[in-house]
Amino acid sequence: MSFFKNLRRDNRADLNAELESHLQMSAQDHAERGASAQQAAQKAHCELGNVPLIQQTARDQRRLAAAIDDLAQDLRYAFRTLRKNPGFTLVAILTLALGIGANTAVFSVIDSVILRPLPFAHSDRLVWVNGKFPLSDLADVSPPDFLDYRASNQSFERFAAMNEDPSPTNLSGERSEQVLASIVTANFFGTLGIRPLLGRDFTQADEHFQIPQSAILGHGIWVRAFGSDPGIVGKTIRLGGDSVTVVGVLPSDIPLLSEAQIWQPTPMLNPGMQRRRGHFLKVIGLRKTNVTQAQAAADMDAIADRLSRQYPDTNQGWSLRQRPLSDVLIGPVRPAMLLISGAVGLLLLIACGNVANLLLARSTARQREFAVRSALGAGRGRMIRQTLTESIVLALAGGLIGVLGAVWLVRLLPAIGPSNLPRLSEIRINTTVLLFTAGVSLLTGLVFGLIPALQTSGRAFTESLKASARNTASGSQRRAGSILVVCEVAMSLTLLVGAGLLLKSFWLLTQVDPGFQTTRIITADLGLNIPAYTEDAKRYRFWQEFELRAAALPGVESVAATSELPLNGEHNDSSFYIDGRTYAPSEFDDANFREVSNNFFATMHIPLLSGRGFTAQDTANSPGVVVVNEAFANQYFKNQNPIGKRLRFASASKPEVEIIGVVGNIHHESLSESRAPEMYVPFAQDPIAQMHIVIRAGANPENLAAALKEIVTGIDKDETLSGFRTLDAIRDASIAQPRFSTELLGTFAALALILAAVGLYGLMAYSVTQRINEIGIRVALGATRSDILNLVLRRGASLALGGIAIGLVASLALSRLLSSFLFGVRPTDPLTFSAVAATLAGVALAASYIPAHRATRVDPNTCLRHE
Repeated sequence: MSFFKNLRRDNRADLNAELESHLQMSAQDHAERGASAQQAAQKAHCELGNVPLIQQTARDQRRLAAAIDDLAQDLRYAFRTLRKNPGFTLVAILTLALGIGANTAVFSVIDSVILRPLPFAHSDRLVWVNGKFPLSDLADVSPPDFLDYRASNQSFERFAAMNEDPSPTNLSGERSEQVLASIVTANFFGTLGIRPLLGRDFTQADEHFQIPQSAILGHGIWVRAFGSDPGIVGKTIRLGGDSVTVVGVLPSDIPLLSEAQIWQPTPMLNPGMQRRRGHFLKVIGLRKTNVTQAQAAADMDAIADRLSRQYPDTNQGWSLRQRPLSDVLIGPVRPAMLLISGAVGLLLLIACGNVANLLLARSTARQREFAVRSALGAGRGRMIRQTLTESIVLALAGGLIGVLGAVWLVRLLPAIGPSNLPRLSEIRINTTVLLFTAGVSLLTGLVFGLIPALQTSGRAFTESLKASARNTASGSQRRAGSILVVCEVAMSLTLLVGAGLLLKSFWLLTQVDPGFQTTRIITADLGLNIPAYTEDAKRYRFWQEFELRAAALPGVESVAATSELPLNGEHNDSSFYIDGRTYAPSEFDDANFREVSNNFFATMHIPLLSGRGFTAQDTANSPGVVVVNEAFANQYFKNQNPIGKRLRFASASKPEVEIIGVVGNIHHESLSESRAPEMYVPFAQDPIAQMHIVIRAGANPENLAAALKEIVTGIDKDETLSGFRTLDAIRDASIAQPRFSTELLGTFAALALILAAVGLYGLMAYSVTQRINEIGIRVALGATRSDILNLVLRRGASLALGGIAIGLVASLALSRLLSSFLFGVRPTDPLTFSAVAATLAGVALAASYIPAHRATRVDPNTCLRHE
């Protein structure tokens, strides 16, 4: 470092002398070559250049070198000082690593899920388009309406749609398997900015069929089932019993939008695509660059108004609602992510408070050191810089260990995180996350290091020497330590209240009766090949044969089927009219719609409240019947008996049906949502190709999977079952998101409680050490053990109660932010607040008791000798 030490000599006279000497030598050299004295001086100045600029540059270089030298000196001293106190250093680094690591892990999730743009080109111009009518603004769009909007709009570069819920479809080959297939319109992938790895996107010509004639393979199925065949484009595969031509392969799957493995074009000539009342398409649009969302909305409203006049029976009152695609795909998890980030932020502040208290206690032992340095001429700024350097070194070391912990947590996340968390597989510790960690570490070092630095450097020289002789802390240091502990307790209580509310909410959610029994039930997906089972009679015969064979398996108690499984994220509703009531044009009633087998209610243990269920007499040739739930009866037939009432459907195999029974309500969408009106029609009267098999067994229903597969292939070798899950697993998956948030916040709150307890214990232990002589004198003057115990505990209790009081006020103000996360519990639930406050007070009392007990064992003779 001698080079820097030499540069530090900022001697302006020496610099000027050196420049003058250079000019003289250069002028003498020109004079010897024949130049006059004046010419020689001019040439020397021209060669040297701008002298004031050279002087300023030299001074700047010396300042920079001096700063580098000072920094290197501070770092060497910081490492040497921390190495002398390994216990303190280890505790401080691990405490900081806990807070910084948690923040790094959470930020990696936020960065990947929320901050990073969607993996689609021009994602800022992509919008999700819903149908909007008086009963809902989240409806799907019918194919005829979609075609009209696509052809007439002036606001979108591209306008495409898909069937969001992929269907299980048989992929025939050497080994038949079920895959998830979805239909999309022309240029769907082009709208998203996805260019096929092989082949092309769908065009409008691909839509002009009654049955899809082509397919685009997802990347995963191309690799797994077709061995990454580069010549796959143009080949024919059998999908759902039909021969289709592969026209493209995607560069990657798009689980953010759909779990589909194979994509097919919408067969717009199919009769099922011609109904304006059939709303099942999810629409995505790419706005033009010069069009705002308001202009696009006005354009869509104008088209909707024209369609309502052109088709009053089906389109009156209908329009489209636009939302940014990112809000639809990412928006539902954003509040939970922000809540968790706030929790880890508080955890880091508590960790900072703990380390700041450690530094305050350590600064007492270093008072003589700083007093001597001050006497030798070190300014306050120089000592603050040295103390902050030590703090930043601790923070950076904690950040390094925290990153290692965050890497482990991120790798663990796919196993413990909810499966419905968007972009779960994309979460990584990347450069952005590392820069965030570095910034947080530096800021953390400044936060917890500034108070001790100001306290230590601000004491007068004589006061520091006197205090160091007694090894006691100043009044300001004691106040700063107390304030830090009070803040730690307050922040811990805030976290604990939030965790307590979420825990109670989640417990209440798990206690909700779904309206059916989930135990000992296994489910599976069955998708019949359409060409082989175009007739309803064939579909029903297949089901009858399967039901007969499955019921004969050992341990099977009941066999049933349904079009939609409850708590599985599936939705289907249907419009209807109640016979005898008057409806305006485009007006109708609406309820959830299910096709179920005769044994469905018995298998699921859904109670029959009145009337009857489905029987073998309810066939394709008998009058249409329907069973409704209690919510349906209460909403549409309040104070009436619904049995015998007739409903009319706009399009169904049985346009008119009679209500024959009322069953209990179930939670179909989620356990937290109210029970909606539902209609059930018998599978015999409306057999479908895709269904969910539901089987109740005596024990271990998951062991039936192989036997059930054999039954299906035994009936038809081209058919198979897939997607085996127990109903218990489906129910658990439906509450995975609140469980994950509750577990995370609970973990952070527990860590905060531990840190607060450790902080209070550390302060009380340090306080006892500082007051050891005072305690000895009190004992010598007659104080009893209980007096000393009460003395210490009173101080600990006052700090804890102060923090609890502040924390309760803060929690009352902040708990309202949790309202959208809570189920069945108020944000100001008094029981939760009381329980948390009592728990924290008990922990604080326990943390204070150990130092208090140690204080009662002080020997007054030893203390007086030291005094």
